[in-house]
Amino acid sequence: MNMFDPQGVDPEDVDPKASDSEVSFGTDDHIPPEFPEALEEDEEDDRVVALMQFFKQMLATRPEIVRGVRVWKLLRYLPSAWLHGNLNNLHALSEPTTHLDQFWSHSWHGSQWTKYANMLYLHNCMPASIAGILSASVACGLVSAGFLGARQGWCLLFGFVAFCITLLLWHARKLVFLDIACIHQTDDARRAEAIMSMGAFLNRSTSMLVLWDPTWVTRLWCIFEVAALLHSRSKADRKADLQIIPPLLGPALLGCEMLLCVQSVLYFYIESSVASSDEAIVAGERYIMLVGPLGLLFGFVTHTWRGYARSIETLQKQLREFKVEHARSACCDRGHEENSVICDREIILQCIAAWYNSLGSFESQVQTEVRMAVIDQLGYKVFTYQRALLMLTPHAWLRLEYVSSHAGDAIRQVADLAQMFTYLLAILPVVNKLGICLCYRLRARCCNPCLDFLLSMAVVIGNFTLFVACYAVQLYVFRQNEQGLLLSVTSMLSWCMVAVILWRCI
Repeated sequence: MNMFDPQGVDPEDVDPKASDSEVSFGTDDHIPPEFPEALEEDEEDDRVVALMQFFKQMLATRPEIVRGVRVWKLLRYLPSAWLHGNLNNLHALSEPTTHLDQFWSHSWHGSQWTKYANMLYLHNCMPASIAGILSASVACGLVSAGFLGARQGWCLLFGFVAFCITLLLWHARKLVFLDIACIHQTDDARRAEAIMSMGAFLNRSTSMLVLWDPTWVTRLWCIFEVAALLHSRSKADRKADLQIIPPLLGPALLGCEMLLCVQSVLYFYIESSVASSDEAIVAGERYIMLVGPLGLLFGFVTHTWRGYARSIETLQKQLREFKVEHARSACCDRGHEENSVICDREIILQCIAAWYNSLGSFESQVQTEVRMAVIDQLGYKVFTYQRALLMLTPHAWLRLEYVSSHAGDAIRQVADLAQMFTYLLAILPVVNKLGICLCYRLRARCCNPCLDFLLSMAVVIGNFTLFVACYAVQLYVFRQNEQGLLLSVTSMLSWCMVAVILWRCI
């Protein structure tokens, strides 16, 4: 019997009887022929109780059934497996373990590629950004030492190449549980055994990552997973151990960073060509050529951020109105076509009720504690200062290009570095933070798609206006073009103080 969709794992589709060859939860009593139906019902009730008791203890049927997979293997092989439909082969990537760094909970009804973008961003973006900065700094040193030509884009090239290579090839060593890789897809007995050991997977995981989409809260096994995690943690550790990521977070932040890469390269190219031209009209035309297409691209990114804000609102509404009875079980959806299948819904609900004394108590905890953790993580702390710096690393490559072009003037180089840190650590993070806040304020969708996109463009224009105002302060108050060391350092310290105050207030 095919208990799982070959395109994805849904624990709800597993028949617990599939593992009877290795783990028995039934009774061995002989059924007298004169009362077969009554005794069959009693035997099924005993079997349900036995399964529920086993789930409640959060144990594994045997130690080797608990397996984990390295994140770098998933990031490398998942796209190919999705494209070629070879998901059944992913189990070979996993390994037996006694401890898991993270349990990944998700619904296979959601978008696969947005989940992949989230995995890529969460585990590879920081190493990639650091590699980009270090490589651009090496290029800056080589240019300053005379080994490479000045004003030829070496810092941008080194930074971009190192960023892309590290983003795609970084070996994240974290050991995680992902059902499609850690549960066998072709051996029915091992597959059912792993499903019955789900509590052990959760109990041996340091934390849980929920790759949320609107269908996640409607899946019964997803509800069981979060219930088991909360049950196995003390109240003080629950918030720290549960991380919920909406589908658009990774794509939005990665999209912003890649767009800034393109912007930095185009800006450097246009500025270099303008510097070699004496015609002001040509310079103006080329800057307009840069601003126009980039403005539209930033409009699409802003549109994505507004969609992200709406997804957070949807998640909060789902958690506020959360009821276990609304969660769907695959066997119930099929109408229990096979009479031999024990309803997993009955087992899971009894197990949750035993953990929390009642289903209402668990529902109350999700509606309050889990919902507040979500608001804290995804509303107030989604655009952290660290994420802002990661997103702005392409701007650092561009600024290092300016630093390297003044190799013979050490004071000028220090002034250029001060200006780089002014924009990287203060001005641009604050401008972007205000832009994100505008996306939250204006998240409501307009009735007309064109008007909705124009609203996103209005956010871009407002953000750009704020940046121009900050640039004017740099230009006319701190005399940015004069490259004075004292004014550059004063500017950096002043803007950093303003950024600290605004970041706390926003």
